[in-house]
Amino acid sequence: MTESEPSETTAQPAARWEVDGVETWDLTGEPSEAALGIEEDSRAGIHESDEPREVVLLLPDDTRVEVTTKVLSFERARTADGDDRFRIGLRGPTVPAEELVEKLRAVTEQLGVASADLDTFAQELDAAPADQTERIRYASPTAELGALTISVSANLAPIAEGGRLVIGGAWMR
Repeated sequence: MTESEPSETTAQPAARWEVDGVETWDLTGEPSEAALGIEEDSRAGIHESDEPREVVLLLPDDTRVEVTTKVLSFERARTADGDDRFRIGLRGPTVPAEELVEKLRAVTEQLGVASADLDTFAQELDAAPADQTERIRYASPTAELGALTISVSANLAPIAEGGRLVIGGAWMR
């Protein structure tokens, strides 16, 4: 794994560790620059790898999400009153439609937001002609886990023969 624009002074994120090739992030506590790997003079901590890697997100309310990704990022925005607000973004690798549906199903079940809309998404993908350029979209219901609001989405144009899932969320106060 590489950090975007790494420097010799870049500290390892306090919320991250790796065991047996699986990267784990404990996001159950209060988000901070140190926990998420955001340098003080930066707005984002981007944790990117050349190859897909297994990541486990430990989230509030005893929620655990296992996902494959190449990019996991955190963003900090400072409000007018000086408070920091943090966001999470995760982009999965591009995979064939059938695998995308399986990965979406796994993540929505882990977040506790599985819905019939995912079955509709899968049916639309199956029914679409291979040369269709219009994207077919899916967005899960939002999970509210402690102060973290998070969801998963995907879109795929059948002509592209693959799509990716995206996880996004923000800590609210």
